[in-house]
Amino acid sequence: MPDKFVLPEENLKKAVIPLEGVHCASCVERVESGLARMPGIRRVSVHLPSRTAFLTYDPALATTEAITLRIAELGYKALAVSQSPAKAENIAGAELEREKRYFLKKFLVSLAVTGFLLMGRVFDSSPYTMMIAAAFAWWWCGSHFHAGLIRSLKARAADMNTLVSLSTSVTFFYGVFITVFPAAMSMSYHAQWHEVAMLITFINLGRWLEARSKSAAAAAVSNLFKIAPKFARRVRDGREELIRAEEILPGDVISLRPGEQVPVDGAVLSGFSAIDEALLTGEALPQEKSPGSRIYAGTINTTGALEFSATGVGEDMVLMKIIKAVEESQAAKTSTQRLVDRIAAWFVPFVLLTAFTALGFWLYYTDVSRSVNVFAAVLAVACPCALGLAVPMALAVGFGRAAGLGILINNGDVPERISKVDVVIFDKTGTITEGRLKVSKLRPWKISETEFLALLLSAESKSEHPFAAAVRLYAEGRVPSYEAPSAIEVVPGKGVAVQLKDREIKAGSQKWFVEEGIALPADSLAELRNDDGSLLLLAENGRFVGYVVLADSMRPEAAGLIKELASMGIKPVIASGDRAAAVSAAAVTLGITEFYSEVFPEEKRQIVLRHKALGLKVAVVGDGFNDAAALSEADIGIALRSGTDIAVKASDITLMHNGIAGVAQAVKLARIIRRVIIENLLWAFAYNIILIPLAAGAFYPAFGLTIPPYFAGGAMALSSVSVVMNSLRLKKMKI
Repeated sequence: MPDKFVLPEENLKKAVIPLEGVHCASCVERVESGLARMPGIRRVSVHLPSRTAFLTYDPALATTEAITLRIAELGYKALAVSQSPAKAENIAGAELEREKRYFLKKFLVSLAVTGFLLMGRVFDSSPYTMMIAAAFAWWWCGSHFHAGLIRSLKARAADMNTLVSLSTSVTFFYGVFITVFPAAMSMSYHAQWHEVAMLITFINLGRWLEARSKSAAAAAVSNLFKIAPKFARRVRDGREELIRAEEILPGDVISLRPGEQVPVDGAVLSGFSAIDEALLTGEALPQEKSPGSRIYAGTINTTGALEFSATGVGEDMVLMKIIKAVEESQAAKTSTQRLVDRIAAWFVPFVLLTAFTALGFWLYYTDVSRSVNVFAAVLAVACPCALGLAVPMALAVGFGRAAGLGILINNGDVPERISKVDVVIFDKTGTITEGRLKVSKLRPWKISETEFLALLLSAESKSEHPFAAAVRLYAEGRVPSYEAPSAIEVVPGKGVAVQLKDREIKAGSQKWFVEEGIALPADSLAELRNDDGSLLLLAENGRFVGYVVLADSMRPEAAGLIKELASMGIKPVIASGDRAAAVSAAAVTLGITEFYSEVFPEEKRQIVLRHKALGLKVAVVGDGFNDAAALSEADIGIALRSGTDIAVKASDITLMHNGIAGVAQAVKLARIIRRVIIENLLWAFAYNIILIPLAAGAFYPAFGLTIPPYFAGGAMALSSVSVVMNSLRLKKMKI
């Protein structure tokens, strides 16, 4: 039942909880459904590869103590509750390392016991000696499975541990029975103790290999944590002092020498250098930095010395925000994953039903020994882990690879949606062009050039639009003073209106001026038609007073990107608020046949809707406030790191490097991820569909085929490892 009073999103809290004991899709479903039923829990998603729960909750209705208690009631353990992805990642990584050592120890010991039992058969050792050795293997080497069974019984659920514990227990106790009471058997039969030990050995081997593979899969995100340095030199009173990076506060002045890493985000105060941002953004060439430039934690200073002021520390660093976004997007459920989870919820009960049905069937037609072997084999061969890992493991590795390329994926459904994209709609200024506009012409109308520039600077002094930045740069040194506006109104996609005491100044597009009824002189209209640059018109109290022409250069990678998209069967389109001549010139240069000019934000959104109405999947690439509506409406929104905050928040993908080549990379990588997910699912389903009936003896009457429990255990162990290894190929696949 939904909460009666729902908190606004900004008043909710988020928690990242590394978990102990989560091993398969059934565990994930149990935790998610159990926590979702708690009052105040708004959203919950468990990421199986990292065994981490991501929660959004109302702190007035749910406390962290209540959440951890509920997790314990479900049969698992919360290792920590944190809002910090770094802390959660460290704990989850430490737990994974502990499991690797734990399963390796269990595997080696059970392997030694198996060797002893096999030698005992050769030398005809005492059955009681063999039973004691097998008991050690069953109890100590398989203790984690039995503990999992007890937890699942308390929670009235079943999971992977249930199947393994039941399989090994049935085989072991049947052997105990026929050893202690040999007269009770109607036929001569020796306990197969080696099968108990071999079954546990194979499954422990699989768990160890799986833990190793998961650790490798998490490396891409873990490396982001590792690239930030631990120490920094803070400048105080003209002297440098060495401090820990976490002690840096906003506003602290930090000294950076050649070859050192940037400890926190900041703004350069003095010095000139080039910063290697490849680890963070995927940008191959070092980026030049000078006073006023932004630098980011984890990047490397290559040449000169810098001093900078800390602006982003701790969780506010871009690096930490990237890690948090990657981890949350990995945990988000895709539509495919939700379907698999629904299947997995019924998987273990189905396997148990199949095992007991096979047991009854073979008891009726054959003997107890064959029936017990079949029962144990069905339980041992079933693998919900492969199903549960098929999607999240591919996403974990794929998203980590994307982050390494400077492509930040903000939504788990993105690979599925972007792989089907038919049309990519680009903004022009700042997207397919570099956005480094320069004033190329100044055309005042019946006022002096100095007065015109002063009015224009007043209008654009507070704006963040690329036009405004170009105007301010041009006016520097040319305008001795200007009047600061008392009121500002930004009209998205059109321009800006400011109040200067008793005067209203408007600066914007020609289309907006026509809408506002501002008449343009005939001479100026003729000039406007002949100019192919971007135009910024100026009016004072509703009277046209002139315009400026701004020139921009095409991004060097734009032409190659357009050709690459076309070769992939994706149609490029331009939709820009710029004037027709400028948009047409850009489209012709790039070979784009469909383009729209002088469009307002809502009209961009309508262009997206028209393409979607034709059944096409649409991606939008933009960087500004004007693009936010279209980015939100598109099937996939792609924003540039250099864009406005609202554009980034409205997007599904953020390109962290300064370019748009990542658009094609993102599409290619998404298609590869989707292919790997399909391969994983086909393998997981095919494995279970074929081997469960085989273990149940369905093929025995016709073909004489069956499998012993230890072989079933080995197959089960390798099935989940195969899914993980197939996903790991994403780390090195050519894009």
